[in-house]
Amino acid sequence: MDISTLPVEQSPDELRQMAQWLLAELTREREKNQALQQKIQSLEDALKTSRRWRFGRKSETFRGEERSLAEEDVDADTADLEQQLATLLPEESEKSPASPKRQPLPAEVPREEVRLDLDCHDCPECGHILRPLRDEVSERLEYIPARVAVHRTVRPHYSCPCCETVHAVPLPPQLIEKGQPGPGLLAQVTIAKACDHLPLYRQQKIYLRSGVDIPCSTLGGWFGAVGGALKHLADALRQDLRQQPVLQADETPLLLLNPEKGKSQKGYLWAYTSASGSERSIVVYDCQPGRSGEYARAILAGWQGTLVVDGYAGYRALFDEGGVKEAGCWAHVRRKFFDQYKASGSPVAAEALQTIRELYKLERRIKKRPPEQRRRWRQRYARPRLAAFESWLLIKQQKTAPNSGIRKAIDYALKRWSALLAYLEDATVSVWPLPPVILVPGALA
Repeated sequence: MDISTLPVEQSPDELRQMAQWLLAELTREREKNQALQQKIQSLEDALKTSRRWRFGRKSETFRGEERSLAEEDVDADTADLEQQLATLLPEESEKSPASPKRQPLPAEVPREEVRLDLDCHDCPECGHILRPLRDEVSERLEYIPARVAVHRTVRPHYSCPCCETVHAVPLPPQLIEKGQPGPGLLAQVTIAKACDHLPLYRQQKIYLRSGVDIPCSTLGGWFGAVGGALKHLADALRQDLRQQPVLQADETPLLLLNPEKGKSQKGYLWAYTSASGSERSIVVYDCQPGRSGEYARAILAGWQGTLVVDGYAGYRALFDEGGVKEAGCWAHVRRKFFDQYKASGSPVAAEALQTIRELYKLERRIKKRPPEQRRRWRQRYARPRLAAFESWLLIKQQKTAPNSGIRKAIDYALKRWSALLAYLEDATVSVWPLPPVILVPGALA
């Protein structure tokens, strides 16, 4: 209906019809504006989160200690300029400001002493013999570059003229029979690639500076031989891990080199570890080309216990088959609220983080107590707080936009609520995240 076409004088029915039409149009415009505002808010949350992950600190604490590469470059440039100015400008007569206090050098680092003594202990002024006063000691941290050496093993052979036999000390066992690398070189190649993420072609250039040309194919063969030798250790770790009643699992993207295609492809590094606070700290890595749940089922086939995960559907088959109980990871819940807090300073996210912080504080107080006592403390103090937290989440769920970032964090927590409460009944389950671990090549499947 077009208002301009309406006559100047209208009947009450026509006025009523026009009012209803205007009201309907206003309602439709409000709904469109509300949907548009929700979309804008969702996009703004996603943009802030993306910017934080790209330019911000990669830490879940409110104050990080890491510095960006740009800040390191600024420090280096500043030191360079200060050094040039100190060379060009005359020394200042005024006392320079106190330099920052340095940390003492570690006592366990070996010391090599260089003594600078006088050639003659007679006073150059009067000729009298000088007497010792004190030793002034200054220490500087030095680095001795790695060097390549050749270890020669000489085995004298002896013959018996009577029985016509030859006798000699046998060679010690080697990882690569009749190979050239010693155990120290094999360990260095493995650690540099697996722990320091140094590709083999870069290692080849490093050894070439020492006068030794080792082709990449040779280095790859050595690395594979080390992995084959450590396979028994990996199997023992996996078997030991399956004896634990509570496990934590997570997976993270990893770029894998595909020799057939000549480029990298996306893979996943699956991590399985014993629960935080368990008697033995065990970590097993499983590098796979995908994220299918069949990889988790292959590692944990036949295992029974409680598995702490983030809710990824790939673990669902383990729970459906029975024998494996699901427990939720509070670290993943906290991370989603933390992202929203850092992105927009959401007061809802801040209150959720405070509640989770109280749960963590309780766990720190009782972590050294016996399991049954920890369970009773959780039932007495954590359960009422979690009940109030759930009610609060349900209220906030109704008051937040469906597509907003804070709504997604609330939905995730409520969807995983039954699994998140599992730690109340099982004292061996912890609310803590996966402990920090070091990538061990022997643990790779």
